[in-house]
Amino acid sequence: MAHHRWLVPALAILGLSTLPEAANAACSSIDTGKCTIELKTGIRMAYVETGPSDGKAVILLHGLTDTARSWSATMASLHRLDPSLHILAVDQRGHGSTSMPAGAECPKDPKTCFAPKLFADDLAAFMESLKIPKATIAGHSMGSIVSQEMALDYPDKVERVILVATSNKTKDNSVVRDYVLNEPVLGSWKKALDAKGITSPEAIWNATPRDADPNAEEWIAKNWDVDPVADPALVKAIVPETSNVKMGTWIGATSALLDFDNTARLASLKTPILVLWGSQDSIFYHEPDQIGIIDVLRKAASANGVVAIWKQYGVDPLPASGAQETDIGHNVQWDAPDQVATDILSFIKTGRPTPDLTRSVITSAGMTIKTEPGKATIITLP
Repeated sequence: MAHHRWLVPALAILGLSTLPEAANAACSSIDTGKCTIELKTGIRMAYVETGPSDGKAVILLHGLTDTARSWSATMASLHRLDPSLHILAVDQRGHGSTSMPAGAECPKDPKTCFAPKLFADDLAAFMESLKIPKATIAGHSMGSIVSQEMALDYPDKVERVILVATSNKTKDNSVVRDYVLNEPVLGSWKKALDAKGITSPEAIWNATPRDADPNAEEWIAKNWDVDPVADPALVKAIVPETSNVKMGTWIGATSALLDFDNTARLASLKTPILVLWGSQDSIFYHEPDQIGIIDVLRKAASANGVVAIWKQYGVDPLPASGAQETDIGHNVQWDAPDQVATDILSFIKTGRPTPDLTRSVITSAGMTIKTEPGKATIITLP
């Protein structure tokens, strides 16, 4: 039984500058060294990378309103575990340092410019621009939805996928609908912008939560970027980036997710897939989300002979409050970055995650990550 308490140094959380000098990878710092590249989709994409450019590629995709920082600790850990990998983390369209979609129709109907397929088109163009023929794709939350789209639309570019905190459908998800889009985005933030005369589609598209509410960071810290298990330094660094994401992204990406249902399409999946889920996920619940993804992947495994594995992090179920309190939740890679890196590498090398259970326990020092060898709940499909 092994105990770990924030094995990644603070500097590695805030950036990747503590890593050895990367071979043929010039953009290894999240804070100061992001590269950008113009894509044929019209997006200028920002990214960081580490490891040799001719190494096996692993691309990490963040969730809604996050940036590449969401993967910084796991990226650093994965590089330490296997320096031969070429690891990249991107800011997706409308997030972080990556540009907003430029279509004239976007401000009037933001959802049309943030469909998951468009995110996948960006990533495919990104890989082509960097001459990456094939990659392992790992995505968190919204990034896991984009990863699904990559595996389905661009199977020749995808070696395998790791879906962290995922679902087969986000259509009508009550948390995303009621506690993000309806309030505060289209509720108090939209009303505050209206009161300030920011009313045209273009003006709203380019506004940020800070423009609506000078205390937006406080709301985000209390209600959105909340994680009692994650390293506080990581969460603290993420909050201001989230508050700077434009309203066009908040509205467009959230609305697009609320229309998304991959239940039928995933049955045709032919790419090896690993799902990692935290027992206190407050957005994608055990039921219907995990039951749904397991069911559809079982069908894909039976029909197509694809490797499909589901693994649980944490033990404690979601409490009655509906909020993560004591164990690993929606942000699995924030809570257990080293263990997620180990599972990613194990899946790359062996086709399976480790059999070890990772959970959070409360000690006199606070929340501590504990690993129990051989005790993970793992479902191998079919």
